[in-house]
Amino acid sequence: MSKQRDNMMDNVKALLLFLVAFGHTLDVYKGAGGAELYIMKYIYLFHMPLFAFITGYFTKNFERARETAVEKCLMPYLIFQGVYVIMANVMIHMGLASFNSDVFNSSILIPSSAFYYLLAVFFWKIFAKDIMRVKYPLILAVLLGLTVSLTNMDSFHIGYGAVFSLLPFFALGVICDSEHISRIRQMPKWIAVVALAAGVIPAVYLPYAIHSVRMTYASAGFGNIEGIIYRLIFYVTAVIMGAAIICLMPGKETVISNIGKASILVYAGSTFLAPHGYVLIDKICKLSGNRIMNMAGMIIYCMCLVLFCSIPLLLKWYNHILDMLNKWIFKGDER
Repeated sequence: MSKQRDNMMDNVKALLLFLVAFGHTLDVYKGAGGAELYIMKYIYLFHMPLFAFITGYFTKNFERARETAVEKCLMPYLIFQGVYVIMANVMIHMGLASFNSDVFNSSILIPSSAFYYLLAVFFWKIFAKDIMRVKYPLILAVLLGLTVSLTNMDSFHIGYGAVFSLLPFFALGVICDSEHISRIRQMPKWIAVVALAAGVIPAVYLPYAIHSVRMTYASAGFGNIEGIIYRLIFYVTAVIMGAAIICLMPGKETVISNIGKASILVYAGSTFLAPHGYVLIDKICKLSGNRIMNMAGMIIYCMCLVLFCSIPLLLKWYNHILDMLNKWIFKGDER
């Protein structure tokens, strides 16, 4: 894989990480309706599916992926999920921020709406070899993604549902190689621009829960057939918009490339600080009284946040701590 392609993917991840932070922040203000809600719906149409695709794209060595899944995926999940639950509940009880009720139901084994993705990646890495042994892995992944939300079990949880709902994008990423990416990038730019502009249509006119890959159809307010149709629309929309972003993204190293190189740390830091930190700023500066100022404040804050979380020194500390924990837990000859 060429260095240019690595830079392109780092740039894509940097954009997605900003959108994760921005989307989580918008979530606090979507109740007011208007631009906040529609921008959030637009972002959620493609950002996590594209993350899953990129994860699959870089998962070609199945044995290595399985061997390192615990250290590189499960351990970060356990660390960040544990800290998140503690911090979230402390801030709630201190009255410093308001959170979704799912925080109270979160534990180490039940992922919050923030870190479900890290847990999903762990399962994908573990079972990637088995999934890709199937004759038609993408068809299997789509069938699993469509049917997993048919369950009416109360114990069905957002984190585990997303393992299957986002699986088609992971499988698609595994199947795609550098030649496929090159073909996407050779697509006329105007087509990519039109595709992204067309994404406004489902963002405005389709139900909010269309992107809810972490919910059952019933809990999203859909009947089973209706839910399957909406999820198919979501899948097609995410693929088209994701391809458009890959087509338009610069292939050379840019000022945002380092953000993509520190994806797990930036994802975790943004999840901790994006909505909660901005709520505190809003309480002090009273930005939410003016929608334009509030939107500008969220954008600037999220940009600064992802840049801060990608500082090389922070990444060095994170890798050092994670390496120490792994060495403490695992035997050297079995890692």
